[in-house]
Amino acid sequence: MGSLKKTWSRFNSIRNKIFFSILVFLIIPFLLTFYFMDKPLEKVIEQKIGRSAQDALYLVNFNVQLFLEEMLQSSVNITINPSITKLLKDPDAYSKYEKLRLNDTVLNRLFSSYFSNSYVTLFDREGNWISTSYMFDPLLHGYLDSKWYQDMMDKPYQLKWMFNNKELMYADRKPIITLVKTITELQTNKNTGMIVFSVREEDIRKYLTGLEGNTYLVDAGGTIVSSPDKNEIGQSLLNETYMPKVWKSDRGQQIIEKKGQKWIVNYDTVRINGWKIIQIVPYDTVFKEIFDIRKANILIFFAIFIVFSVITISIAYGISKPLKLLRKKMRELEDKEFYSNIAVTGPQEIASLIETYNKMVRKIRGLLGRVKEEYEQKEDMRFRALQAQINPHFLLNTLNNIKWMAYIRNDKDVGDMLSNLGGILEGSIGRGGSLIMLRQELDYIENYMALMKMSHPDTISLNIDVPDDLMDQEVINIMLQPIIENCLVHGLQNMTGMGLITIQAWHDEDDFVLRVADNGTGIRPEKLEEIRGRLGAGSMDPLPERIGVQNVHDRIRLQYGDAYGLSLDSEPDEGTTVEYRLPIRKVQKGIGDDTKSDAG
Repeated sequence: MGSLKKTWSRFNSIRNKIFFSILVFLIIPFLLTFYFMDKPLEKVIEQKIGRSAQDALYLVNFNVQLFLEEMLQSSVNITINPSITKLLKDPDAYSKYEKLRLNDTVLNRLFSSYFSNSYVTLFDREGNWISTSYMFDPLLHGYLDSKWYQDMMDKPYQLKWMFNNKELMYADRKPIITLVKTITELQTNKNTGMIVFSVREEDIRKYLTGLEGNTYLVDAGGTIVSSPDKNEIGQSLLNETYMPKVWKSDRGQQIIEKKGQKWIVNYDTVRINGWKIIQIVPYDTVFKEIFDIRKANILIFFAIFIVFSVITISIAYGISKPLKLLRKKMRELEDKEFYSNIAVTGPQEIASLIETYNKMVRKIRGLLGRVKEEYEQKEDMRFRALQAQINPHFLLNTLNNIKWMAYIRNDKDVGDMLSNLGGILEGSIGRGGSLIMLRQELDYIENYMALMKMSHPDTISLNIDVPDDLMDQEVINIMLQPIIENCLVHGLQNMTGMGLITIQAWHDEDDFVLRVADNGTGIRPEKLEEIRGRLGAGSMDPLPERIGVQNVHDRIRLQYGDAYGLSLDSEPDEGTTVEYRLPIRKVQKGIGDDTKSDAG
């Protein structure tokens, strides 16, 4: 299992994936296409070549047919000659000289464009004969004593085609093709004799040349009558595997295997005598050009494969090398404390990735530096805060002592003032977090307003209209005091009459709304638009006046998001209204002074 996983991890790389992807999606489809197209193409070409060979063989057959028909016509012309008819009926009617003259004027005067020389022999029923060429006794007795000769003489209108290359030959000993035909009298329907019309085999051989491979004219006995190859004339084809099919059909084509080699056999039938014309061509010879093209295609394919492999490997290596270097450098980052840069090389995408990596390393290094500095500053501030807590607590304890001394001496005003001041100071330093309950914030405001009323006893008042079930709402520490202070300083200080600050709270769907309103002098419209613009844009620049509004608004947005914060509305000489919008949350007291909040 481990070795398999290791092998897969080696394969699962960009370089190997690119290489095998090209192999799978380019080379294999090319091979499959080549295979499945080459075979049908070869079959189609094979059929077309077969038809072409059949057409060529048909022309040869046509010429051979004409040749044999010319032999038959010549023999018929001789037999219908009246002198020949009279000679066969009454051999004694002609003297020896007249027979020689008849031989010269009738038998030797034949002319044909198909054969150069002919051998004509006439037999009567008594065995007398006359011939254009001298016949040896073996040839003469070969005809007269043969069974087929006697059978043909006994039956009218007989016809026989023969090939003679050994025994039944004339004095020149040339292989001959022979037509034997009975001469039948029409009136009596009896044979008066027989004509043996022969031509040299070499006269018909010329029609078999010009075809590829071996071409044979084969008689009914399977003997090769004629062929461009003289050495094969007279050989028998009866034992050849393709001959049974040749005998069964008039024409066709076979593909056979002989001695480990494929051959194409085309054949056709000579209608006049049933002989076969057979062409045997080596399969590789017919398809030599196809095989050459196929070999060329295979060589081209392997050349393309090698080129593609080299290009693919170089591309994959060019991509994977920078990535491997990038991976190595990333592993070394922590050891080198993020002081690790890579030279920008490789393709545009890889170079861009490396450049981004270098920028990231620089930024991380800078961020780590800043985090370290901030941590050091935070620790220093924490130390200073812990140290500074000593003085406020000492001051709070001293104020409490002075307060009780004032009460003991019956100076109630001073005692109340010190009590309120102590409450404000205790609220400032005694809270454990930035989030408190609304009740705590309102207690803080009441202490603050009580202290402020001592300087304006009959001119300001505070009205808090908040239901008890909203007193546990989570609010931000000291978010009301800056707004109350603005109401006192900018809204109520310069007005005549009684100043009133009202605090109300309610739920608006999923939001908690807290409204602080006064009945003071209000804000000028242009000033109000400026304040609203700054609050809406979230500008970090402090407002020229009423800095507390911006501070509280920013703290709410930082705590809860941009959907929350402050909104202002004011009318000159009518007053100003500030609304706080916060999510509905209740505060649960935690351990010590800390608090926890959960969404309400």
